[in-house]
Amino acid sequence: VPFAFVWHLQLIAIIVLAVKWGIPSLAAKHEDDDEHDSTDDDTYPCAGLIYFTLISGASSVLLSGLTMAIFTQFGHHLIQLSLLFSVFASLGMAVLALLEGNLVLALLSIVGFLVGCCYYFVVSDRIPFAVANLSAGVTAIKSNGGLVLIAYFCVLLVFVFSAVWTLALIGIADKTTSCLDDDSDCNGGMIEGLVFVMLVSLFWTQQVISNVVHTAVAGVVGTWWFAQEEASSFCSSAVTDSFIRSTTTSFGSICFGSLLTAVIKALHQIVQTARNDDRRNDNGILLCLAECVLGCLEGVMQYFNKYAFIYCGLYGYDYLSAGRNVLNLFNARGWTVIVNDDMVQNCLQLSCLILSCLSGCAGMLISAIQGGSWLDALGVSDDDGSNNIFAAFFIAFILGLMIASILMGVIDSAVSTAIVCFAESPSDLHRNHPDLYEEMVGAWRKVYPNDCGF
Repeated sequence: VPFAFVWHLQLIAIIVLAVKWGIPSLAAKHEDDDEHDSTDDDTYPCAGLIYFTLISGASSVLLSGLTMAIFTQFGHHLIQLSLLFSVFASLGMAVLALLEGNLVLALLSIVGFLVGCCYYFVVSDRIPFAVANLSAGVTAIKSNGGLVLIAYFCVLLVFVFSAVWTLALIGIADKTTSCLDDDSDCNGGMIEGLVFVMLVSLFWTQQVISNVVHTAVAGVVGTWWFAQEEASSFCSSAVTDSFIRSTTTSFGSICFGSLLTAVIKALHQIVQTARNDDRRNDNGILLCLAECVLGCLEGVMQYFNKYAFIYCGLYGYDYLSAGRNVLNLFNARGWTVIVNDDMVQNCLQLSCLILSCLSGCAGMLISAIQGGSWLDALGVSDDDGSNNIFAAFFIAFILGLMIASILMGVIDSAVSTAIVCFAESPSDLHRNHPDLYEEMVGAWRKVYPNDCGF
């Protein structure tokens, strides 16, 4: 509860700073720009760009929806393809490096290729279990589609907060910087401690919103696992109840765990910036080491939080109790969890890339059918319209990447929850979803024939 209270206080503070300092500072800068450039000839009609964005976004949502069906039918092939893709990507990089004469990069790429081949052969027998987890997660999401809407809504909140935070940052920077006159250099700047506080606020809020969705997904998948009748419709009671729990009773734990990650991310960002600014100084080695350590801590913390919040969503544990259960899980099934995560995440990342490219191609098709005039507002058109086509691909690609990433994030949370539920209570899966139970247990027996326990 104290951490939730502090989080709300910092959120209110950012909003107040944005309104009191940020908006007036931005308005003053806009007035100065108008004095230097009073012409209005450079304005472009934006209605066509909005139409294109809406239609491209709708096509990306449609493609993402079709992915759910593809996962359930071809999950095994997608996971195999994602593993082989990373292996042959290293081989391709080695060939390119040799052609360019970069022997060091070629050697590293060959090592990566060999390690990737060994990894593929070591974990290939675990693919059926990862596929079974993927099927369980996707099935749970398809049965409770309202989760995807919640995810889209929360991403919108992140964009809104980022804009408000930027306004607050502009206001603070304007107040802490002094200029003698219009032609002189400005002195002063934001205090380093204040920069750190602002970065913590940004990362903390982003982490909190993301983890609210993650915890809500865990709660829904848990309900689907243990009590199917309560989680079998688009906006089932499981969806609403899990989201309410994530924003009320579990919110303090989410704020606490998210703050730990946010502090590390802020320190990492500051050290990374300092290293980029001081590459030629004597502190370069120390900054490089600090960046490496903080990067590792950030990754470990995010991975730990991922499973801690699953326990919060499943059983309503506080953060510390959830953390103890995470340690018990990894003591019992650590290697299995990590390998399963790696294979599923590789599959989801490759799917994101494919969906983004398909969305980009759909954008090019939309622009070609329409004639390309919708993108004239960008000011990049040429005589043959090729620039508009490339701009259409880029915009649709970015939209597709954003929409696919949201959906894949929800699926990733569901799959991770499924493996926790399977470790905790496989009998409930047998009672509520016998087909999935047979698939998961059969895959598990192939990996651990002497340690099944079913």
